Amino acid sequence: MNLRNNFDMVYKKFISLTHNFQVTDYYHLFMLLFYTVCAVTFIQSVNSPFFYISANISLSVMIVVMSVMSNRLRDNRNFKLFQRVIMAPLVYFIYSQVQQYIRFINPYEFDSILISCDRFLFGTDPTVWLHKISFPLLTEFLQISYMTYFLMPLIQGIELHFKGDDKIFNKFAGLIIFCFYLSYLLYFCMPAIGPRFTLHDFGLTSLELPGIWITDTLRAIVNQGGGIPAGALNPALYVNRDCMPSGHTMMTLMNLILAFRLKSKFRWVFLVFGVSLIFGTVYLRYHYVVDVLAGIIFCLLALWIEPKISRLLKRKN
Repeated sequence: MNLRNNFDMVYKKFISLTHNFQVTDYYHLFMLLFYTVCAVTFIQSVNSPFFYISANISLSVMIVVMSVMSNRLRDNRNFKLFQRVIMAPLVYFIYSQVQQYIRFINPYEFDSILISCDRFLFGTDPTVWLHKISFPLLTEFLQISYMTYFLMPLIQGIELHFKGDDKIFNKFAGLIIFCFYLSYLLYFCMPAIGPRFTLHDFGLTSLELPGIWITDTLRAIVNQGGGIPAGALNPALYVNRDCMPSGHTMMTLMNLILAFRLKSKFRWVFLVFGVSLIFGTVYLRYHYVVDVLAGIIFCLLALWIEPKISRLLKRKN
């Protein structure tokens, strides 16, 4: 009986804490809970399961504590900025866990299906055709554009923070975070490694798509962030299975839509780099065109469904 009472007391205390939550807090906590369950389920198979379990629990506690502090320091803009910016590395940490579990939840690779879809739509392999029009200056610019994936929504988020309208910021953050996490969950449905491995020789990428000054450096950063160890003899074994849908397309398009909807002063810069990034996902051989098309569809789906989820969570609060 005492155990039941203690549980009820803890539950009621937690529910009272949720009154301080923003919608994004629910999204973060859901993903951390989901991956903690995955780590426990596959504890005998994944690398460093206890690290991820303890890290996820610690981050969950941090989110709750910061939500409570944010409510008590609601007029402290510096704390609010810190709370918002610190969530950026959290999004990447959650992304990094996708690959820990994807091989156990869905061990198949769907590249052959995606290649067939591209050939059905275009009668050829788009990455092979685009190689005919490639030249170093274009490759350099597109590789730089590709690296703005995280940067553009971060810039717009900081801009909205300094405008001081928390309601608008929270709507923006809810859509952006939801879109990130939706893409992470969708990777489990159709894992794929992309055309740089299946249609091209990955080891010849720098020779076939040379840049000018920093393309190779940026490419190495992408490879490292995508799970490929430096000097790996068979990088296809290590690379993240995160091609379908194109998360880069989903996030870039979502940020662009919101930039024009909210009249960001950077919207035209975002448009140039955003369109270049989306084109670059195929040109640089990271994605099939069908990945990009799926990314567009799921972005629009997220734009429609997230406000409904947000309103539901606010009503629960």
